[in-house]
Amino acid sequence: MKQKQRVSVLKFGGTSVGSGERIRRVATIIANTLQDAEAHFPIVVVSAMSGVTDQLLRIARSACSNEDEACAEELVSLRQRHLEVAEQVTREGPEREQLLQDIDYALRDLAQDVEALHQAAKANQPVHLRTAAVGSWGERLSILLVAAAASDIGIQAKPIKQEIIITTHPSYDPSQPFGVVVGADPLTEETRINAHALIDPLLRQHIVPIAAGFLGRTITGFVTTLGRNGSDYSATVIGAALDCAEVSIYTDVDGVLTADPRLVANTRLLPALSYAEAARLSWFGAKVLHPRTLIPIAPRNIPVRVRNSFRPHIRGTLIGPAEGSGAGGISIQRKLALITVESTDLFGAPENAGQVFALAARAGAAPVAICSSSGHHLSFVVDEQAAASVISLLQHDMDKSLWSVRCRHGLAACACIGSGFTADPMSPARAMAALASERIPVITQGASELGITLIVEDKDSECALRCLHRDLIAPVIPLVRYAPVDPVKEKRREA
Repeated sequence: MKQKQRVSVLKFGGTSVGSGERIRRVATIIANTLQDAEAHFPIVVVSAMSGVTDQLLRIARSACSNEDEACAEELVSLRQRHLEVAEQVTREGPEREQLLQDIDYALRDLAQDVEALHQAAKANQPVHLRTAAVGSWGERLSILLVAAAASDIGIQAKPIKQEIIITTHPSYDPSQPFGVVVGADPLTEETRINAHALIDPLLRQHIVPIAAGFLGRTITGFVTTLGRNGSDYSATVIGAALDCAEVSIYTDVDGVLTADPRLVANTRLLPALSYAEAARLSWFGAKVLHPRTLIPIAPRNIPVRVRNSFRPHIRGTLIGPAEGSGAGGISIQRKLALITVESTDLFGAPENAGQVFALAARAGAAPVAICSSSGHHLSFVVDEQAAASVISLLQHDMDKSLWSVRCRHGLAACACIGSGFTADPMSPARAMAALASERIPVITQGASELGITLIVEDKDSECALRCLHRDLIAPVIPLVRYAPVDPVKEKRREA
């Protein structure tokens, strides 16, 4: 293969590699990609098996709190699960023995990281990077299983055990939840050089690289993670570093749907979305893509395809640079609060939005939506948990004689996103009418070139989602049942 032949990245999430049977299905998808004359040579990025990262964080927490027995039990359970899957994905023979040995070595290294974390906690040292090192072992174990399953069906595949993504060194933030590392941002040039150094030698030999998602190495040499659910993000970082032709993200749904199928019965598959539409849907709570996934590849116009690993024959949703896709999706974000800053001087108050948003940023609260803005009035929606901090800063820093601050809790944002809505000037009216028909009051609303945002009571949010989807995207066709004709009644009707 020529050095400059373009490649594609295939990313498989935790549900796609959640069992031996599913890992064998992943190996089949890799084989089919290799056999497809129109497909590019694959680079595979995998997550930990479903539930394993949570288990590793329980192990880490036990190590920090001296719960030795609980820690040991979780390690035994983790070992047993991976050894069972190893026997399911390989046939009896030297390959299985090698896999079992590799898993054993990996688990020994994990035990060393757990002990290092225990000692750091004991010495009252920052544990965020030690915890990240423990949390990264789910992906490290997963690449061993996927590479072995691929080799078992005749594919030349090799796990990449080194960290590919190079990041900045994160600062310690004790306010973050346990196990969350903040500030480990991928370094573009360093990651590009490292990715080519690790992957190009395998490509020249027609060997499929199996890489770990979710993790990286800081510029200072520490193992780090990219945030929970960050393995999609890591796949696009690697894809951008290699200037790949396409990133395919395999999950457990057919692609991006018009709404959450757990809440709406008659959702439809969106065949195409622009980067902006997909990013906005993700921002408002759509779970298919991690919010940061598109950041590395959108400037390079690299498309992302969201596909179902359980139904790989479906082409899924293609997300790319094209505008005006005609798509329309509805998503809800719950547990929000509406903050209103209003001037008491109705004739001379200047626009104060810059100061308000600067204070919100200091509180770590990015506005979910800006609902209204004028020289005297500004209202915006934030996550309910961050509202108290924002209000406290606003009341402290702004002149109380000139500005009043109010907050309303228990709200949700219904976002109707996509050119399918914005191209129709009647969409806002239809959206309001849909909610009015169900007697759902709209607290406030906002609009942009990408869609409509309606703020409603949180308790009404699921009903609002269903009626908006019904009236704007997919009307429900009632099932009409015809009763047998009664001859007597029929004669009376004729008379």
